[in-house]
Amino acid sequence: MTNDNSNDPQLSSSPCMANEADPGYHGFLSDAEIVAFLQSLLHAERAGTKVCLISRKQAPTNEHKNILQDILEDEQKSCDDLISSLKLMNTSADNIIGDFADKCLAIENFVDRLRFLNRGQAWVVRKIEENIARIAHPNVQAQLRVMLEAHRENIDKLDRFLAETF
Repeated sequence: MTNDNSNDPQLSSSPCMANEADPGYHGFLSDAEIVAFLQSLLHAERAGTKVCLISRKQAPTNEHKNILQDILEDEQKSCDDLISSLKLMNTSADNIIGDFADKCLAIENFVDRLRFLNRGQAWVVRKIEENIARIAHPNVQAQLRVMLEAHRENIDKLDRFLAETF
């Protein structure tokens, strides 16, 4: 804005419109970045679900089946919650299953497969921890906190199981 009087302040935008700015303007992830992040987590959760479903059928003992069932239920809940979060972001989920599933299922040694599954759980934890504080949507953030805690618990549970069993 040009003015003949150089003593007048030069305003470029109204501070009362700051709430209308993209969250990225304030240091948060943009809506597009949040959607991409949620989709990537959903791909990973679908992959984990597939691994648990197939591995459960191949499990050598009932104890293996039970722990895989516990993880499976959390993976399915995470999928449902991520789809809900995507709806909150006014978008829909795609149908992609992450390539982690094929990588994990290619591991024939069952113990090694479970260890790799736990690495996938740790990847999800790390990604949520890296991004959660940069998400300005409180309902999405709350869902991710629940998912984060469930994944931490599953990692601990599977670590204990593997230590006791092998």
